[in-house]
Amino acid sequence: MADERDTEQTEAAPAKSGGGMMGKLMIAGFMGGVIAVECLLAYLFIPSADEVAALAEENMTKKLPASLAADEIAASQEDMKDSVEMQLGDYSITISQRNSNTALRADFTLAGTVLASEESDFTNLMEKHPARFREIVLYKLRNSEREDLDDPQLGLIKRRILERSNTLFGKPILKTVMFPDFSYIEQ
Repeated sequence: MADERDTEQTEAAPAKSGGGMMGKLMIAGFMGGVIAVECLLAYLFIPSADEVAALAEENMTKKLPASLAADEIAASQEDMKDSVEMQLGDYSITISQRNSNTALRADFTLAGTVLASEESDFTNLMEKHPARFREIVLYKLRNSEREDLDDPQLGLIKRRILERSNTLFGKPILKTVMFPDFSYIEQ
């Protein structure tokens, strides 16, 4: 009886091991084909970043009424009528670059706008805090990154100076900050 069991087990073993490698290759081929089809479909149907940006801009202009743009232009022109430009000083500063042996030399003139009705208040505040205002401007320039200085409009630096200076003055008296003359070189 024991001999019969041993012979049955030895005869059954060779039947299990046949065709294993071929089955694995077929499964791997099928999975590779599915992945290739998915990649092709994603390439064909998912839009690129430029296409998404163009669609978003198109949809935004469709949703905004045309009168809104005209209202914004009229409001900015109205603000310009009531505002006065003020010179805020000439600056020359050396900005050391982190993790580098180079420095940037920036020379610029700073100007700002205030409402005509608040011009005397602004003049009084600037006479009270000239050194603090100058320190704010220099601090913001020294802590700016190279990319901020490369921005043609210097938008981030303008916003930072405007925010800190209005905090210094205690009210949002300074409406805009401008750099009518700005240049920097690497030393």
